[in-house]
Amino acid sequence: MRKWILSGMAVAAMAGVAQARDFSDIERYLFVPNRNSADVAVIDTRDNRVVARLPVGNVPHQVAVSDTLGKLASSNTADNTISVIDLGSDAPAVNIALDIEPEHMQLAPNGALLAVGNIGAGTVSLVDLGEMREIARVDGLYEPHNLTFSPDGTRLYVGNLGADFVSVIDVASAEVIEEIPVGEGQAVAYAGGGDREYQGVINVTATPDGRLGFAAFGEGNRLAVLDLRNGRKKKTLELGELPWRAYTTADGRFMIVPNNGDETVSIISTASLEEVARLPGANGMTGVNTGWFETTAFVISNAEEKLVVIDLETMENAGEIALPGTPETGVTSPDGTRLYVAISSTNQVAVIDTRKRELVELIDDVGEEPWGTFMVGALNYCH
Repeated sequence: MRKWILSGMAVAAMAGVAQARDFSDIERYLFVPNRNSADVAVIDTRDNRVVARLPVGNVPHQVAVSDTLGKLASSNTADNTISVIDLGSDAPAVNIALDIEPEHMQLAPNGALLAVGNIGAGTVSLVDLGEMREIARVDGLYEPHNLTFSPDGTRLYVGNLGADFVSVIDVASAEVIEEIPVGEGQAVAYAGGGDREYQGVINVTATPDGRLGFAAFGEGNRLAVLDLRNGRKKKTLELGELPWRAYTTADGRFMIVPNNGDETVSIISTASLEEVARLPGANGMTGVNTGWFETTAFVISNAEEKLVVIDLETMENAGEIALPGTPETGVTSPDGTRLYVAISSTNQVAVIDTRKRELVELIDDVGEEPWGTFMVGALNYCH
């Protein structure tokens, strides 16, 4: 039986929660980073109870879990560190210093190499989780946001929030070897004036088989389709206004893109590489999750505190689900039956039955300002 040694703050917050837990059956646990309480909640999804709160650094943004090594990593934007926790021992977190504002992370296919985007510094750190150290730091990025490995782990595709191109890193040499334009030509930083922040390339979303990647360029209303095996661009599609990023269905049939500029949702077929539907969305869409044999998509509206439900069989809107507070991001359980959404304003996690398309439970006291959710074996993403 593993036992967690928690800080006094965490123990006080966890009154009445048992401390001894076995995390060997890792796929049943939901991990929730809490920005204001500097910890990660662990929820047993068999009964949706908080079973531990693991102290990490300040303002954790995202977690990544390597089931290969049995380790959890948390990116701590206020500390410029990541915290690494061995889920099979009592040892406290090991903090590894990186560059300015580490946010988004991605594990390589081997489960041992962790790529971390230091968005404030324009660099990407490569961390060996086995050796618990940073082994390389790559510069020449422009507000590196989400990261995606090629299927063989030799290349890393970086979405530049501050530019209209995807940077390609050769992992072995730890160097940028290519910049793939998504907009017309190549542009860095927003030059149009006004108060709105420039929205470049948020992410390169891979199909579940890792073969294709879809990169939306917000300012240009475009989506590039890349072959992740060789880095070649196959096609560029026109979308709605200010597309956020693509989200894949678990079966790989569709990419779903919220267009926040005109409050629509584009659905792209990965077989034809064409937009097959454009449906009404909502204001301030921050994520998309799918479930119940990939028949249903749930579009998260942070601004309107709701989920927009889309029927993927009829390609029609199928209603809305009101939430009790501000949703951040969510994750669907590996079996596709439940959607867990972090509610930052109420310190809860909402549980959605994906077959019934209903809010069925609220998990209370998960921590202060829960920012996202993560499950091993699921389609995880962050802001």
